[in-house]
Amino acid sequence: YASSPTINSKAAILVEVSTGRILYEKNSTKKLYPASTTKIMTAILVLEKCNLNDMVTISETALDNLPSGYVTCDLQVDEEISVNDLLYALMVKSANDAAYALAEHVGGSIDAFADMMNIKAREIGCTNTHFVNPNGIHDERHYSTAYDLYLMAKYAMQNEVFRTLVATEEYTLPATNKYPNADRTFTTTNLLLDEGSTSYYYKYATGVKTGYTSQAGNCIVSYASRDGLDFIAVVLGGGATPSGLNARFIDSKTLFNYAYDNFTLTKKDGIFNPSSFL
Repeated sequence: YASSPTINSKAAILVEVSTGRILYEKNSTKKLYPASTTKIMTAILVLEKCNLNDMVTISETALDNLPSGYVTCDLQVDEEISVNDLLYALMVKSANDAAYALAEHVGGSIDAFADMMNIKAREIGCTNTHFVNPNGIHDERHYSTAYDLYLMAKYAMQNEVFRTLVATEEYTLPATNKYPNADRTFTTTNLLLDEGSTSYYYKYATGVKTGYTSQAGNCIVSYASRDGLDFIAVVLGGGATPSGLNARFIDSKTLFNYAYDNFTLTKKDGIFNPSSFL
C-alpha cells in the first residue's frame, strides 16, 4: 500500500463518500473543539426548518451575546433580512451574528436551538458530539470529533442548497431597512476554493467549512470531487506547518492528493488501492 500521508494537525479523517471507506484517520474519535465547523449543523437545521425566503428580524440578544473579536457581518438591531442571505453570511463569511439570528429564528432561543442540534447530531449517527451554541464560540461543553464532523458533512452535502452555499467564493448582502448600502461583501474563509491563494487552492475542492478559535486551533471540513470520486476530509487542531503555512489547508490538500493518487472507484468492488494490485 502507498505510505500514509503525514498530517501536522491534531486529528484528521479522510473518507470516500460513496462507500464510507475510511482511507486515513488520526485521533478521529477524540473529542476536540470544532470552532466554526459547528455551523454545518446550524445550516442543516435551518435548511430543514425554514423557507429560504423567510424574513428574519434581528434581535438585540442575537448581537449582544457575541464576545468581542468574533467575526460578524455587521447586522443591525431590527434589521429585516432573509434566511437565504443569513445562510450565505453564516457559511461564506462564518458570521457569528448570523448564526445567533438563525438559531433564534428556528429555535426561539439559543438554548432551544442547541437542543435541536444535539438531537439532529444523534439522528445522523454522531456519538461524541455536544453543542451548546450555533456557531462554535468556545465553551468546554461544546465539542465534536473528526469522525462526527464527517458524518455531518456527508449528510449536509446531500442538500443541493447547502452544496451551493459552501462552494460560494463571494457574496454581498443586500441593502435592508436598517442598512442602506449593498456593501457588505465578503469572500470565503475556505482558501481551498480561492484561486488567488497559491499555497492553498485545490481545484477539486467544493466546500465545506473552516473554523478557528485559540482553543480549537485551525479546523476545516472539506470536500473534493473529481471524475465521480468524492472525498471528505476533516482536519482539527491545526497550527502552522514547519514552513509557516496554515496547516489545515496543507493537510487537507495532502489528504486529497493521497486519495486521488492511490485510489480508484470500480463498479464491482467499490474503492480500491491500485498499488495493492501491482
